[in-house]
Amino acid sequence: MNNANILRDIITDGTHTREVINIIGEDIRDPGSIESIIEKAKQIIQRSVDPFSNQPQQQNDGLLYGLIQSGKTSIITVATAMAADNGFQCIIILTSDIDVLYDQTLERLRKALRGLNILGKNDFREEQRFRRQVRNPPFVVVCSKNGNRLASLLNAFQNSSARNLSVMLIDDEADQASLNTNENRDIRQLSRVNNVISSFRDYFTINTYVQVTATPQALFLQRPDGSFRPAYTVLSEPGPGYIGGDTFFTESSQYISSVDINEVNSMVATNQPANSDRIPAGLRRALFTFFIGATSRLIDKPVNNYAFLCHVSLNTRDHLNIVNLIDRFKERTIQILNDTSTVRYSSLITELRECYNNLISTETNLNNFDQIINKFKFYIRGTNIKLINASSNDEINLDSAYNIFVGGNKLGRGVTIKNLLVSYYGRNPRRPNSDTVLQHARMYGYRSADLGITRIFLPSRLEQHFRLIHEMENSLRSLIRRHPVGHFEGLYISNPLQATRRNVLDPNSIGLYTAGSYCNPMYPLRKKETASNTQWIDQNLQQYSDEVAFYETTIDSLIDIIKKCEHDPNIGADLWNKKNIISALEKTKDLFGNKAYLRVRRNRNLHQPRNETQGFLTGGEAGEVPNDAPTLFIYRLNKRTADDYEIWWPLIRFSEGNYVFAFSFKT
Repeated sequence: MNNANILRDIITDGTHTREVINIIGEDIRDPGSIESIIEKAKQIIQRSVDPFSNQPQQQNDGLLYGLIQSGKTSIITVATAMAADNGFQCIIILTSDIDVLYDQTLERLRKALRGLNILGKNDFREEQRFRRQVRNPPFVVVCSKNGNRLASLLNAFQNSSARNLSVMLIDDEADQASLNTNENRDIRQLSRVNNVISSFRDYFTINTYVQVTATPQALFLQRPDGSFRPAYTVLSEPGPGYIGGDTFFTESSQYISSVDINEVNSMVATNQPANSDRIPAGLRRALFTFFIGATSRLIDKPVNNYAFLCHVSLNTRDHLNIVNLIDRFKERTIQILNDTSTVRYSSLITELRECYNNLISTETNLNNFDQIINKFKFYIRGTNIKLINASSNDEINLDSAYNIFVGGNKLGRGVTIKNLLVSYYGRNPRRPNSDTVLQHARMYGYRSADLGITRIFLPSRLEQHFRLIHEMENSLRSLIRRHPVGHFEGLYISNPLQATRRNVLDPNSIGLYTAGSYCNPMYPLRKKETASNTQWIDQNLQQYSDEVAFYETTIDSLIDIIKKCEHDPNIGADLWNKKNIISALEKTKDLFGNKAYLRVRRNRNLHQPRNETQGFLTGGEAGEVPNDAPTLFIYRLNKRTADDYEIWWPLIRFSEGNYVFAFSFKT
């Protein structure tokens, strides 16, 4: 690959770019955000191959890594315009094979790129028309990542003798469908989509391949010499008004409401011999919260419509069951509201007021409660409950004051739901690791104006997992800021006997230990059966004083200690997995040597669980230990009661460097 540090001189104010900026500027009013979008697009084009070169060039392929719904599409659009201004004759944009997402992307590009002919996935079938287009560049093709569609497009280019076109290939959600899914099977043939994308890159003499995603873990685990491993990364930072993981998944978040994990399971039709027709308490509270918040906004902005999202399963039968539950709930609520003299009405008003009081704690501009109730009585009849899945034809349009969307993957990656106020999540509650907020975080985006009435309802176990995913994402982005041109090692660790690179992993199941990151059990296990482990650690650490800042030791010694540390299973653990941590430490030893540090402290009164990346260090303790090798901070906790057990609590800090270890939550 070319040196990703070499930047070409390019045009950043060409006619296509200026036109796009004028159009997206109608929606993005902040000048700083516009400047940032231009800068990120510039970084992509500067590192691309020279489209005017008369000879084949080595590919210099990169990644645009953005947060969920943070404006990646705007950067793609500006980069497309800038590519045309700088001599690229064809820009091919690969996007989702889900129709609603494909149509959304095509519509946005056609709206903004008005000086370019933009061909859709059905516009290259007529050979003569396509030949004429090839003779009149620049132009854009938007194609879904479907093997047959892509093969047809490649065939159209080949039949038009278009090999010498200079091409920029932009792969949206590049970690989905594009990678070789046969890599970890005993199949030598490339998977279909991966094979056709590779054929595109081989066919065009001059081309640049740009990957785009918010979940790039699988891309970074490519072999360093692999054609799908990005040579450089452009980090997209959100502009003013963006709300994301830092808002929702921190300890101090006021926007999360916990629901009973059992109620989620009660709505899964496939788990029940006979389904209840009563809506669970948490979902009921979520809907009332939505109605209160949406109604308050409707009083101020009567032309707007608002959305509620319910996502608890992939099964279409479950979706239909939930739609019926909510429909019956709507009917009963209308009946109760029609008779104000009943006890049921008083009880309903009490529930609604509780939801109102919760919202007013974060939204100071909430309208008067009585005024909201009067409007709610008027609007509720028009509530639109939509089933959004593979078996339905409903679209994600807000065509009523209240819009309730129930579904599965069609409500996931890439979908933008305007004016989304309340989300109810519960998919795979007993196996939360198979799902991540990064895939279904539809509440992320430029929604700060409605943040005060935004809520997420989900089981606490899922909340913990989603918080962990967010923390790992922050850690990965921090690593990339330090090493933007891809010069860091991505290693997959699956068990103590294997530490190797994998080509394709499910991005929704990947955990990360990045250079310089911390990991600890949420709380150690205080049980009689762990007393022998405590005694072993006591004996082996007796030579280490609390008065010494740290001791230099070996990774082997850290591993021996970690083997004796058990976490409390009732509190749970995702990131703290002894097998994975030991594998990561053993690989660290292979790469960098056996050196490690140990810090020991005793007589501590730490009784509250901590997040797995939060740790228990105070003040400047971490800074007292060098960071050039792994460090084990291990503190001995006193008894909480007379019949309690003393225990050691470990915290591992990985050494600074240019690496990331990945593991699967599913193993």
